Amino acid sequence: MKKYRLLAALLAALLFSAAGCGGAVNAPGATDKPGAGTPGAEAPGETPESADIRYGSRTNTVYFPEDAGDADADYILTYTLPVFMPEELNCAALNAALALYEEELTERVRTERLPLADRAEGEPAPCTTVEFAASSAAGYWSIRLFETVSYGAERETIPFVLVLDAAGSEQSFAAVSGQYEPDALVAQQIYNAIDLDPDAYFGDVTPEDVRLALDLMNGFAVTQTGYDVFIPAGVLAPEAAGTLTFSIPRAALYPDCVGEAISVSEYETLLPAFEAIAAACAPNYEGFSDGSPSAYAASAFLTHMLTTGNEGTAWLDVPAESYEASFAEYFSGAFPTDIPEWGDGTILLDGVYRVPVHPRAAYALRVDEAVRTRDSLVVYGMLLYGLPGTEEAGELAALVLTLAPADTAPLGFRFVSAELA
Repeated sequence: MKKYRLLAALLAALLFSAAGCGGAVNAPGATDKPGAGTPGAEAPGETPESADIRYGSRTNTVYFPEDAGDADADYILTYTLPVFMPEELNCAALNAALALYEEELTERVRTERLPLADRAEGEPAPCTTVEFAASSAAGYWSIRLFETVSYGAERETIPFVLVLDAAGSEQSFAAVSGQYEPDALVAQQIYNAIDLDPDAYFGDVTPEDVRLALDLMNGFAVTQTGYDVFIPAGVLAPEAAGTLTFSIPRAALYPDCVGEAISVSEYETLLPAFEAIAAACAPNYEGFSDGSPSAYAASAFLTHMLTTGNEGTAWLDVPAESYEASFAEYFSGAFPTDIPEWGDGTILLDGVYRVPVHPRAAYALRVDEAVRTRDSLVVYGMLLYGLPGTEEAGELAALVLTLAPADTAPLGFRFVSAELA
């Protein structure tokens, strides 16, 4: 069965009351209540970031065996899911992802939970109940679908979050955060929070215990400021504490030099350019000096920067004056006039550069250290290849970037050199 990769947003855990499988209450430890769009809401829900995409809800009950009812079922599955609309805003992809979850949920109950059912006469049927809370943040929909499993008095809530990008594709924590090895970073942040209030948790919790408790496929959510990470009840704290929710600011996962040699705002402004530099330097394993990258590296960088957000088209036409001005905004050296011959496929026609909208290459720059002087910012890092969180990802080469402050440049800096080791 396909394993869902999940993330999510601003709301915390859902848990159901101890009386049967109905009635929603906040999970122990939760700080936010489900918003519009949860079961029982009259109007479709929406969030400020995606006000054009709304959702309603639908509820379904499945009895096992299928011809049974409340009185004689061996097991009952009841779930409420969002329904996104309108279709022209790519909501079909979001709804398709939820339909797949629905199919896998039913099969999971059939194969894993039904065989454990042993309904006593006069007792409620064992059941799984799912309600949802949905929100949008940082370009992702986070749909919390926490599953509460009940066998008589025994109850367990399983944190389950479905995070979807604009195309309706499921995403992992690594993919959303851009962290190639996020487990240790996230575990350390949670351990730091535990260390501030140790009496609320088991006394012998270690960072490794936290790392082993993480589920960075299904157990986290994307928020406007960072991420919420969910830990099942009874793993790091007594069962009575319920599902644990740890909020991690996005900046907490930044390298140590951020806030010292580079401010948080500078780093966040530079991040897209670091990705573009990786895409420019990595394919041919090339650097540059004097602010003058090769025709290929310069055009690959500009293609990455200029076509972001225009992936739905094959070409982007940029007047030559604007294209060359863009180069001058990012680099301190002379514009390479041989881009039409030796670039990344960018061509010059009648005073217009036709920039190809390539599929994004899976390259990135991991920043390890930075040193700042009055005249420069030197960044030490590692070129990475492959999609974050996949087995194919790895280190390619060490890279040292030198940037010069430039108040009029979009980044606040211009690239002077890139040296590969």
